[in-house]
Amino acid sequence: MTAALGLLLAASVNAACALDLLDSPGGTRLERVPLPTDRSFTVHYQHSVTLRPVESRYVVRDNLILQIAEVFDAHGPGMATGAQPGERWETQHTADGARFVLHMERRMPKLVIRLHPLPSFALRAGAQSIDLGKWGARSVEIHADCPDESRAAAQ
Repeated sequence: MTAALGLLLAASVNAACALDLLDSPGGTRLERVPLPTDRSFTVHYQHSVTLRPVESRYVVRDNLILQIAEVFDAHGPGMATGAQPGERWETQHTADGARFVLHMERRMPKLVIRLHPLPSFALRAGAQSIDLGKWGARSVEIHADCPDESRAAAQ
């Protein structure tokens, strides 16, 4: 196989990978979001108590969502204060102050977000940003849909 053909095939596999955002309960598709070639996406929101920004980082592997990091600049209820076994805690110092990064590998078949207007939830995948609050106060399920990965795992 030529290198060009290999790159074309890899691009077509990655291009097929997307996130399905579903109403929960019910499962009605609200939106389909194509993933970039590295299959990463982030969820940004405002912490409901500290009102500070939080970024949750994810990547899709083996057709599952893998949370790989949580980034924030102020501790608040529900926020990590250190690493659990298998996780790594990092403090980054920037001109704007300290940022805390919890590195992890949390696998999940779906990600459920309970939307509320205050946190201002946004999902970012590549250059695309989706305001999750546009659907109002409800729960949204996020599922990975990478058909080529499902077939490869079955073989």
